[in-house]
Amino acid sequence: MWDLFTAGSRERVGEAGFLGRLPLIAEEMGLQSTEAKAGPAVHDRLGTGSPDPRRATVPLTVTFRTERLGEFSRETELHLVLEGEKQEARWRIDWGPEAILPQLIQGRLVRMTRLPTTRGRIVARDGTELATFAEATQVGVIPGQIRSEAGLFASLGPIVGMTSEQLKQKITQSWVRPDTYVPIKTIRDVGDDVRARLSVIEGVRLRPERVRSYPSGMLSQQLGSVGEAGEEEAVKRATRGVEPGDTIGKTGLEATLDEHLGGSAGWRLAVVDENERPVETLAEIPPVAGQDAVLSIDTAMQRVAEAALATTKGAVVVEDAWTGEILVLASGPKAEAFDRAMNGQYATGSTFKLVTAAAALRTGALKPGELVDCPQRWTGFGPQWVQVNHESSALGPIDLRTALARSCNTFFYEMGKRLNDRDPDLLPDTAKSFGLGKATAIDFIFEAEGIVPSPEWKKQHFADDPPRAVWNPGDATNLAIGQGDFLATPIQMANYVGAVTNDGIVWKPRLVVELRDRSGNVTKTFDGEQLGRADAKATDLSLIRDGMRAVVADRDGTVSSVFRTYEVPVAGKSGTAETSQAGKVNAWFIGFAPFDSPRLAIAAVLEGFQEVPGVHGSVAAAKITRTVLAARLGGTP
Repeated sequence: MWDLFTAGSRERVGEAGFLGRLPLIAEEMGLQSTEAKAGPAVHDRLGTGSPDPRRATVPLTVTFRTERLGEFSRETELHLVLEGEKQEARWRIDWGPEAILPQLIQGRLVRMTRLPTTRGRIVARDGTELATFAEATQVGVIPGQIRSEAGLFASLGPIVGMTSEQLKQKITQSWVRPDTYVPIKTIRDVGDDVRARLSVIEGVRLRPERVRSYPSGMLSQQLGSVGEAGEEEAVKRATRGVEPGDTIGKTGLEATLDEHLGGSAGWRLAVVDENERPVETLAEIPPVAGQDAVLSIDTAMQRVAEAALATTKGAVVVEDAWTGEILVLASGPKAEAFDRAMNGQYATGSTFKLVTAAAALRTGALKPGELVDCPQRWTGFGPQWVQVNHESSALGPIDLRTALARSCNTFFYEMGKRLNDRDPDLLPDTAKSFGLGKATAIDFIFEAEGIVPSPEWKKQHFADDPPRAVWNPGDATNLAIGQGDFLATPIQMANYVGAVTNDGIVWKPRLVVELRDRSGNVTKTFDGEQLGRADAKATDLSLIRDGMRAVVADRDGTVSSVFRTYEVPVAGKSGTAETSQAGKVNAWFIGFAPFDSPRLAIAAVLEGFQEVPGVHGSVAAAKITRTVLAARLGGTP
């Protein structure tokens, strides 16, 4: 094309100016292809008004197809000059950059500008902001405007708290060009004195920015964190316009919801003057703001639960038994990042006895109203195999209600034996039907799966240790009281007791219930989903719930001291599981409320609770439960 230019335009533009500039313009545009459609040539007019035989103008419609902005067109003109005489005469192009774009005269540039988006919030259903933004200032550098790197590093480093090596690494990343704005650090509170010092450092630019803030202080383990995108992370999010240094979700909900919260950057292609002031906008795609994620959390209960666990290892989960919505997801101590509510795996002790009772009633291993002996020492496998009750004396023949209220281990050893004699898989399979031993499938949050031991599980898990791979009758009796290899997470336990509460529906727990645009319009709803039904009869579950009421209401109930004076009727089951540390237990309380119109299913665990005479871990867990329930249902905490 260069050979088609007039001598005057070649001299005016220069070969390097033409051949070097066009690729730069194409690169800046993200140009994929162009198409030019020419109209009929028209001779220019001489001063007399007659056609100029040596000059003509060709109208052009130029269509640009770009990577980021799609397709746009501009009307322009190509000026032709007839050079030479007679047979040597040739029409040539009187070239100027405005032949590409009308406003692209000498000294002007084509500039692609990214239009930043804003990250969405995470809010509770009542509108409480859990993750939002606060105002801050981003300090950045334009490398091409730096006169002295050493001077920049010496002046900027102390202000942003970075070494010369760290600053050097920032401005020499592979994607950086001389005119690129490179984010260095975001500072929340920039005083006038600091702003004045930054303003005189050559190459430094300041931009207002909104930084992530967690004003409520709640759900810190679940919300996670944000941080700067690295080069690989930016490439994975390139379709959203993410560039290195942008804010992205790194952990927790911030990461798993990043696609929804992060939004998409916009782009503006414009002709600018030598001072980067826009002259003409060629094409623009506005940014798409990130959506707000709405959580099902009840903030009143959540605050109380977190306060109770502020310095204590443990977790509290509350679920709506009829929808699967998670109302409380608290993990302690607050200072630790580990989420015990989702990933803590514990033996559950006697709270598992509800499963054992359901399996025994369904299979006929236990008849409704049947009295079963509760000795202090149980020798169902022979006198050489003794398993004991936690109480120091025998209770004699008792029914299921009393067995649950007093938490008689030997009653449930007998149930474990009866079930195992019928089919060793009966009890494990019933546990799995309540959602135990597998992930709850909750969206957007990672969780542990727990363990339900079974003959097949032992065979696989201990494949390299044949003696341990055998399913022994004692495995069944241990499982019957929630000991042995059985492990569950607090969210599994809340979901399980929810199924006991609602006659057997096993819900997929939901924490994120809606996405909304910035105007508050709902863009997506995450509806409730039933994963299945527990392998239990509704009439049997009713009997079990009656026994759970006895746990808290009967004088001999294991935690009746906590709930007898509580104004709201509750039902539940306590549990204590031994640990490897002497005197320390994992203490549980699971239950539901109100008893007469159940809605809330709750699981509370205290990890490594130090028991001493007169101080029981399950009682402490029950006290936390009462406090949490009072925040929603009223009554004395």
